[in-house]
Amino acid sequence: MKITLLGAGNVATQLALGLRKAGHHIVQIYNRSNEAGEELAHTVGASFTSNTKKLEDADVYLIAVKDDSIADVASQLKVNDKIVAHTSGTKKKELLSFSSSNFGIFYPLQTMTKLSKVDFTEVPMLIEGNDEKTLAVLEELAASISKRIHRVDEQQRQWIHVAAVFANNFTNHIYSLSEHLLAEHDLPFEIVKPLIFKAVDSLHHYSPSELQTGPAVRGDRLTVEHHLRLLAREPRLQKIYQMLTESIVHANKK
Repeated sequence: MKITLLGAGNVATQLALGLRKAGHHIVQIYNRSNEAGEELAHTVGASFTSNTKKLEDADVYLIAVKDDSIADVASQLKVNDKIVAHTSGTKKKELLSFSSSNFGIFYPLQTMTKLSKVDFTEVPMLIEGNDEKTLAVLEELAASISKRIHRVDEQQRQWIHVAAVFANNFTNHIYSLSEHLLAEHDLPFEIVKPLIFKAVDSLHHYSPSELQTGPAVRGDRLTVEHHLRLLAREPRLQKIYQMLTESIVHANKK
């Protein structure tokens, strides 16, 4: 297919690379910033524009910009019956109804940076369309790069996005708090990495609820109280520790 990407950030960059690798023709990159847009366009052999009125003909237009910018970009885009989709985990597909009579969602459920190497074959692709024809085309496009295609409705996609924040963004923040605590006592973060890797690897075989360990699930009140005393000079971390401990205890009671 002939694809135009609107955006040149992390998701736009990885999608452009992944779709090009799958054999699609990246026709054009649109971006407000010339430098980032021109760089991505050069990388994938596409033309560049910072003017939506100068967009070239394509089969699918993918809007991969910040959530708060989707409506603004879509309001400048008018491509009749060509397919327009955005990559947000939360925004409605109806934001694109002005742009085209065929619109939908093309949401890759993966954290991405411009520098990371993304294996799209294992990335879940969440697809929506305003009609069956649009849905089928977006599904075909997704299937060309991924083995994990999911037709979802808006509410399902939003719940998946919330769950993904817990599974990825929050856990990564917890890792950073662990790193901070260790650094405060001249200890390397590497010392807990085997623990992290083992926990993640175990998810291939068990559910998270089956893997829960630690003083909270054991009901080891003395250890919990000792940890809270150690965190007395870090009230924010102490509060987080206490909140998560209570959550684990509550879940274990169920």
